[in-house]
Amino acid sequence: MGPSLQTQVPIAAIVIVNYFKAPRLLDGLRSLARQSAAAAAATVVVENSVDAGERRLLAEAAGKVLLVEPASNLGYTKGCNLGVRSLPRTRYVVLCNPDIIWDQADTLEKLIAIADADPSIGVLAPLQFSDDGTPVETARSFPTLLEQVDRRLRQGPAKEPHIAETLVRSAQGSVDIDWVQSSCVLIRRTLWDQIEGLDERYFLFMSDVELGRATWAAGLRVCLTSAARVRADGKRASAGGFAALLTSPAQRNHLVDAIKYYLSNGVRRLLRPRRGAKSLAGSSATRAGTVRGIGEAFPSEVTKARDPAVL
Repeated sequence: MGPSLQTQVPIAAIVIVNYFKAPRLLDGLRSLARQSAAAAAATVVVENSVDAGERRLLAEAAGKVLLVEPASNLGYTKGCNLGVRSLPRTRYVVLCNPDIIWDQADTLEKLIAIADADPSIGVLAPLQFSDDGTPVETARSFPTLLEQVDRRLRQGPAKEPHIAETLVRSAQGSVDIDWVQSSCVLIRRTLWDQIEGLDERYFLFMSDVELGRATWAAGLRVCLTSAARVRADGKRASAGGFAALLTSPAQRNHLVDAIKYYLSNGVRRLLRPRRGAKSLAGSSATRAGTVRGIGEAFPSEVTKARDPAVL
């Protein structure tokens, strides 16, 4: 274990918002307890299901993690922000979906060590794999309205950017990305405080995109690393085309959040925003690898992690 983790003072605040996934979440909490950096983390579960059955199952975790039970479903963004406020102030915030399993015992330790070694990283995500071993595409380029419509009309593997698969095939390293799904991410606490957490205008979706935008605008980087990995159940709340709007409340939330995203700052959001804005001029972010638009080839400049010792 690295010297920065040899302490009982929490370094990372792990926030899990549960919505009807208690059995899987309990498996995830058991895997977190086996992490080599477990003593350096404080964990909270925000129980957004507001369901007696979920509450009974999660009673098993009482005393091991902090359980917060809102009176109603707050939504993902408010739930995450409440969870962070419920824990002591730590150096990092870790947002983690309830289906995430931490199979490798040193995953959290590696993420902390990588972020400690490189202060230019604002958001850091491990590779994700589904239960069947398939890489999960969590990294994206900033969306445009036309691209999002096209993805709903013509779904399929060709619409995925294949960023994760490329990192899996390459040597262990990291790559800069526009934004990443917050299903499992480590966020520098100074950044979290600066942007005041996730954007609560959104109920569930698009806050991840805003997090990426805010990180680059603050002069920090969003990175995906192959040095650490976690496992997810492979079930996406956003899966499905336009027909799913008729049957899926999550899809309807996605539509509402997307409308808010494209209307929030005028028509410029109909186009792909520039990563970084003026605050990134001359920063280390401009020298790192990049992920271009969806459908374009993954660039060759996947950069090896700066500190090979943490790999």
